[in-house]
Amino acid sequence: MKPIHPFIAAARPHQWLKNFLVFSAPLAAGLIHNREILFRTTGVAFLFLIISVGVYLFNDLRDIEIDRYHPVKSQRPIANGDLSQRSATIMAPLLTLSSLSYGFFISTSLGICLAVYVFINIFYSMKAKSIPYLELLLVSSGFVIRAISGGIASGIPLSFWFISVISCTSFFLATGKRYAESSQYEINRTRPVLSQYTLKTLGVLRVVSTALAVVTYGFWLSQTSTTRGTFSILSLMIFIVTISRYNFRVQQGHGEDPIRTLTGDFWLLSLLTLWATTYCLAIYG
Repeated sequence: MKPIHPFIAAARPHQWLKNFLVFSAPLAAGLIHNREILFRTTGVAFLFLIISVGVYLFNDLRDIEIDRYHPVKSQRPIANGDLSQRSATIMAPLLTLSSLSYGFFISTSLGICLAVYVFINIFYSMKAKSIPYLELLLVSSGFVIRAISGGIASGIPLSFWFISVISCTSFFLATGKRYAESSQYEINRTRPVLSQYTLKTLGVLRVVSTALAVVTYGFWLSQTSTTRGTFSILSLMIFIVTISRYNFRVQQGHGEDPIRTLTGDFWLLSLLTLWATTYCLAIYG
């Protein structure tokens, strides 16, 4: 098999799945079939893909020394020398600024969302990653900003409960990530902030965020006029089982990479597919 080009590997292709979150607002509004909205939202997803690659390169440049001591991150192209620091230093601002420029060209609101995304990630990488709890909020904010940007690009008003369920579910994934990392902290000390957490504290945060995600999802379904009752209830039940399965995987030591955890387990992936099916039927069925 032909090896992946170092730049593509550094761009973390599996993380691109996060950008599908920009479709969540038009999907929930029952407007994803509208060609103009679909076109706009696809453009926003592409902009987030480009800008996120720039952010990944910046983060890898900042963390190059500490990544070399990590069993997995040491294989990243910048850390292992496959991609030169000079190339990454050129590409990171080029990708970021080009995406920002086009975002502002489309709309000021979208440009601001992209700028906030960049600012949060730079602030996180340079300072906030060492501040417990704040760094959890910043890690989860990337999901929320994507979902909000999709709504802005589509001209769809975003309800309080929609933003709440995205926020709580994102925070749930972030706490699961830190819990999985913390359980391995004695073996691998490449994330210093973990020393300021305990497994018990992270476990409590997981329980709270799980409950909030389920409650807000239920309230959001009940407040949404476009959903159909039977499939809504079914989607809520599957949502609960899916989160429970994810919690089980985190308890087993997985969850350090939420995307790989979600896509790497057969039962979890099956539950996600089943949830997506019932959710779409609740809106379009």
